[in-house]
Amino acid sequence: MKPPDTPCTLLRDLADPEAKEAQWSRFVSLYEPLIRAWLALRGLAGDALEESTQDVLVRLVRALRNSPFDAARARFRTYLGCIVDCVARDRFRHDAAERRHRADLDAHAIDALTDPAPSVAERLDLQLRLAAYEVALGVIRRDPALNDLQRAVFDACILGEERPVDLARRLGCLANTAVQTRRRLLARVRAHVDALIEGSQSPEA
Repeated sequence: MKPPDTPCTLLRDLADPEAKEAQWSRFVSLYEPLIRAWLALRGLAGDALEESTQDVLVRLVRALRNSPFDAARARFRTYLGCIVDCVARDRFRHDAAERRHRADLDAHAIDALTDPAPSVAERLDLQLRLAAYEVALGVIRRDPALNDLQRAVFDACILGEERPVDLARRLGCLANTAVQTRRRLLARVRAHVDALIEGSQSPEA
């Protein structure tokens, strides 16, 4: 699939933090199909393909603003291809880590189901962790510092079961923005849970 020619003026415009929506829309209409096709050739599909396509576009704009594209040093096709490769590699690493995490959770669940008599300590530990999650979710949900997008992602994708991609489509924002927001919020929840459990187990608690 041959990429369309990109005027150097368009790339310079995108590098400008004050770039207009029309310039961005023009670039997306030209290159989003190509980016999606390249990622599909690298084995991505479904939600991973859509989220990675948005990730490439976001990274491209950041790269252009940090280091403007120099047509004398490289073709734009090569420049864009490097970003596509990085995003695809990062996605595969992330998905592999997620699969390992789910496998660990599944193994733990199987052990729990096949254990006829979990110890009192294990039951108390599980109850403590569940209680800590409830507290952490409530604390973060009530945080007045959450912006509208963070609150929408928290309610729909953490407390609820809506996919970030679907929420982004409903809100009219980039899918990658919703995905990254969810990841950061989940990291906050995990950190808060760990802090609560550590505090409850300290000698001074």
